[in-house]
Amino acid sequence: MRINLKWGWSLSALLLLAACDGQQDNVTVVRSQPLSPASAPSGQANTKTMTLGEALDKRPACDRTVWLQTNNLEQTGGQPATVEYQCDLSTAQIQVLFSAQWTAWVERHQRRLADSEKLKTAALDKKNSQQTEQALSTARWLFDQLQASGDLARYRSLVTGSPVQHLRLDGVNAFFASPEGLSYLATTLKTKKKIAVAQAALKAVTQTVTSTGLATDTKTTDVCQAPALFVLAVVLTPEEIDEALSECDAAVAQRYQTDIDVAEGKAKAARTMLETLNAPVTVEGAKEVITWTVSQSGVPQLSTHVFELTVNAGGTVRQVTKNPGYR
Repeated sequence: MRINLKWGWSLSALLLLAACDGQQDNVTVVRSQPLSPASAPSGQANTKTMTLGEALDKRPACDRTVWLQTNNLEQTGGQPATVEYQCDLSTAQIQVLFSAQWTAWVERHQRRLADSEKLKTAALDKKNSQQTEQALSTARWLFDQLQASGDLARYRSLVTGSPVQHLRLDGVNAFFASPEGLSYLATTLKTKKKIAVAQAALKAVTQTVTSTGLATDTKTTDVCQAPALFVLAVVLTPEEIDEALSECDAAVAQRYQTDIDVAEGKAKAARTMLETLNAPVTVEGAKEVITWTVSQSGVPQLSTHVFELTVNAGGTVRQVTKNPGYR
């Protein structure tokens, strides 16, 4: 019985030693990878060939380094073993860098908040000035006046089908005051009475439009900015003119409110971020973790590379993992 126990104990010890040797071998395989002088970490390059383990263990940024094997071939069913390198980064150094980055984030969102408030103020000022609303209201009055007097209908009859059907009001006046325009009137209207009526309608429309101060041209594609163009558009029916003015009323009100809402949304997002960033934040831990897989043939392959940052934000501990962006 004693012999069996001794034999069993010896076998267990041998198996344990073999497992430790296997783990150490895989770590050694990774650590012993040679580095050329040019690829050694900054400040460590020299003429002597340095191993990966020596380079990573001598990094000044690390307070402590640990090498370990997280699994072996038996545990993974014959799949490659995994070797892990951990570097506990200097918390004091990381805190300095982190504080600088934190300050940059605060300043960025402060600028965003200020810009958003300016946009909101500008949108409110534009809405409160009511220039477009006043122009639309005046255009509505102009339309009703010219409709009631019959001058708009006579103007439309005069201009429709003429060479100046698509010109501005000043162009229409210039044409009908020219010899060519007078000849056109004589040819199309024939009688002096009809010509006089048409000329009187043109004059009445021109005087009424001028008295309103409304623009008869626009440099933008937004015709709602110059609603007199709707009133003078001979290609539109009176019903279509009325509908266009109503649509402009609704569109202008919505546009101002949309601008205000967008600016307020941006300001709210910036304020929320600033509330988060204004909480006291300290770095409690910073670790760099690199893993390799080691195949059965003993060839190591870089697997993952991440930074793990543990921060205390206002009493809440959070861990942030960042991938440097390569495998």
